[in-house]
Amino acid sequence: MTVRILLILGILIGLYAILNNIGGVISAFKISDPTLLTAKLLQSLLPVIAGVVIVWVSALNLYDIIKKK
Repeated sequence: MTVRILLILGILIGLYAILNNIGGVISAFKISDPTLLTAKLLQSLLPVIAGVVIVWVSALNLYDIIKKK
């Protein structure tokens, strides 16, 4: 039971990371300076990628736990 709660919490945290930082990725393409564009993309894209990985791993493990029962 505790593992399921932690996995659901992981999914929620991953979604929060994605939704909180996706605006920075989109707004980065409005910057004309390539150095600032790269910095803004790294600042915003890395948390989005981490959020996607957290959601993917948590959802896959939750699916495996539910499927096993």
